[in-house]
Amino acid sequence: MYLPLVTPFYEGAVDLESLRRLVEHYSGFGLAGLIMMGTTGETPTVEADEQRAVVTETLQAVAGALPVYVGVGGNSTRHVAAGIASYESLDVAGYLVVTPYYNRPPQDGLVEHYRVVAGETDRPVIVYNVPYRTGVNLSNDALFEIAAAAPNVRAVKDSTGNLMQSLDLLHRAPSELSVLTGEDPMFFTSLANGAAGGILASAHLATRTFVEVADAVAKQELVRARTAWRTISPMIPSLFGESNPMPLKYCLWRQGLLRSPECRLPLTRVSAGLAATLDELTERLAAA
Repeated sequence: MYLPLVTPFYEGAVDLESLRRLVEHYSGFGLAGLIMMGTTGETPTVEADEQRAVVTETLQAVAGALPVYVGVGGNSTRHVAAGIASYESLDVAGYLVVTPYYNRPPQDGLVEHYRVVAGETDRPVIVYNVPYRTGVNLSNDALFEIAAAAPNVRAVKDSTGNLMQSLDLLHRAPSELSVLTGEDPMFFTSLANGAAGGILASAHLATRTFVEVADAVAKQELVRARTAWRTISPMIPSLFGESNPMPLKYCLWRQGLLRSPECRLPLTRVSAGLAATLDELTERLAAA
């Protein structure tokens, strides 16, 4: 269970104080690692120097207790490769690399993109396939070609939202390629069908239970896993009722983990109606 951490902001600036509080908070739940500067981290609105400050602060706060992966993405292969190279002096565990967005490259372009950017590092690379955000869907065949061409591509964050494609991926993926679901509602289903884990924004809340679900499935204790899953799955729709991470940041603010729920434009804030729902959710979690 990997956590794609939010990027806290306070009065328009990156809030390193809240970031350290978050990292220290989540270091004690048995997570497999943290993912910084992913979609949930609002990466497109965070400047390069701010991103480096976030990663550096996270590494200092985690103090080796958890692996830290960094999200690097863009629609220029050269820029993405340079981004990976810029982090090589830091003690990061590896990289989450999203498919190039906006320019909608063909499958052979995607294969070549990952071959080039993975060549900038010997550390593990996680392919991030999220077509409803990028406008391009990496096929399973192309993914397997990437894994064969770039030995350090060792995992995929599968966020296609396409159950048939995901099940085909789980059925055919080579043993050396770990499948991590990025679809929060499909966590239990994916694990039961062979996924290695998940990278899930909703695991900011009820973190221990998400970890328990993964642990139970790994031990083939499906009844325990299903029972735990049913206690947390109902909250997921509310956390994605409006653009991620706006609802999530609101909850973390209500829990006292963030000084502010603010996001950067073009994201704004949750509606009053959703805020009321999230207030009830955080109260229930606090009482559990």
